[in-house]
Amino acid sequence: MPQTQTTVDIQFKDGRKSKAIATGNDAAWICFCGRAEPLLGRSGSTKGVSDGFRIDCPDCGRRYFVVPDGKDQGAVLKVIEVD
Repeated sequence: MPQTQTTVDIQFKDGRKSKAIATGNDAAWICFCGRAEPLLGRSGSTKGVSDGFRIDCPDCGRRYFVVPDGKDQGAVLKVIEVD
């Protein structure tokens, strides 16, 4: 049985939104800066950003967190830009 891909929201700090693709607890998206290669991340803790689960864009330095749906490292709920 193939893995199911879903579309989830990305919430940027300035309020703008975009879309990411998620499979299980992994997500891929294009950074706000337009970097050609997608960023890849997996969901972390329901408590928020923690070591090893923040994704930094190597081109512009923007930081992201993949928010889990209901449990630590659960399915992807959304992606958010963080400080």
